Amino acid sequence: MAYDPAKHLIRIQGNREYLPVAQRLVWFREAHPDWGIETKIEVLDIDAGLAVFSATVINESGKIMARATKMETARGFPDYIEKAETGAIGRALALCGFGTQFAPELEEGERIVDSPHPVGGRPVASGRIGTAATAAHKIAPAAVRGGEARMAAGSPGGGGESLVCSEAECGRSMTQGQYEFSVKSFGRALCPQCQKQRKAEPAAAA
Repeated sequence: MAYDPAKHLIRIQGNREYLPVAQRLVWFREAHPDWGIETKIEVLDIDAGLAVFSATVINESGKIMARATKMETARGFPDYIEKAETGAIGRALALCGFGTQFAPELEEGERIVDSPHPVGGRPVASGRIGTAATAAHKIAPAAVRGGEARMAAGSPGGGGESLVCSEAECGRSMTQGQYEFSVKSFGRALCPQCQKQRKAEPAAAA
């Protein structure tokens, strides 16, 4: 069954319809399983609390189909680094037609509070495919790297990457099913053990 974006729209300020970046990634993966997305840190100033990411959509032949950038600051979001990468991915996908009509962030001055869907953890060492020093990283065509899930080498699925829990100091690998359930239930990528800990936190606080 073809992906239906209308089933995943949410309402934002001004009663406008918005397709979250996570859903654009799902749509993108289903439509073009052999395409990829590369993201790159263009500017990262921790002292100033400023991050600028670019995202590039590449087809199966290596042709660039779209490129977009996004800037965020610590004043706007505590997790501004992840937000900047998520925003760049969302804009690039919208420019390729994935949710364009539901992407008000393309309008000048719009700032959409979308959950981070790229890598989590530290800005340089975590979530990279390849060496930790690599500034650019790639979303594998057959896997959604969203929901703050980090990618690790050595996936048994043959794609070379796997989804990894985004909780600090965890790093456990996750299946696609565990990832999808976690994002739906918790809004971020958590392994089953960290999910149990999160569920226990409200009870402990009470």
